[in-house]
Amino acid sequence: MRLICLACLTVLALAAPFAAGAQELKAMPVDEAGENTEFAAYRDVLLAAVVKRDVEAVLSMASEDVRLSFGGDGGQAALRAFLEVDPESFEPARRHEAPAMRERNWADLETVLRMGGRFDGAERFIAPYTFGAEMPEGVDPFEVMYVTGSGVALRDRPIRFADVVGRLDHDVVRQVDWVSGTAYVEVALADGTQGFVHGEYLRAPVDYRAIFERREGAWKLVAFVAGE
Repeated sequence: MRLICLACLTVLALAAPFAAGAQELKAMPVDEAGENTEFAAYRDVLLAAVVKRDVEAVLSMASEDVRLSFGGDGGQAALRAFLEVDPESFEPARRHEAPAMRERNWADLETVLRMGGRFDGAERFIAPYTFGAEMPEGVDPFEVMYVTGSGVALRDRPIRFADVVGRLDHDVVRQVDWVSGTAYVEVALADGTQGFVHGEYLRAPVDYRAIFERREGAWKLVAFVAGE
């Protein structure tokens, strides 16, 4: 994906199903927040702050040591930088990119909060529901993608008005390739069927996820990270 006979082998591998005898796999939406009224109320307030793009409110609901990466990037200052995206932190030629990056960061956080999640013990909640969902056997985790809707079109070409060859309902699929210059991703189903799905309806297990913990009597956002 990313010498002539080697290319042939790659094509054959991409066309293959997940594994011999692979069965259709679904990742249905789950939201356990309602099982804890205190957490549900906290998340509602946090989501409202995110919708308003209220930096101070979000910071007040995050832990002092909130993590933004698996390295050393973390803490309230790092979360503020993530939400504000100061143009002065860019090279002069790239400062025009700051507003779009800022909005993308907020949108990523809002999406995660809206996508449900699961409790990991009584005082820990992980969102979205796709993180930790079942994966097909024999597929690289970095190729797995979750369809996040019902009736999602599987098209024969990577364009909006291409023929629909199937409808997906929260299916777990394998990413074959991103189609350059389009919003579409080529995917393969468990039975080997391939087609194109709009990226808006796909989510990878390594996409952003939020981790919340109840600390000293209050729920806090303790991590917002992406990656393995």
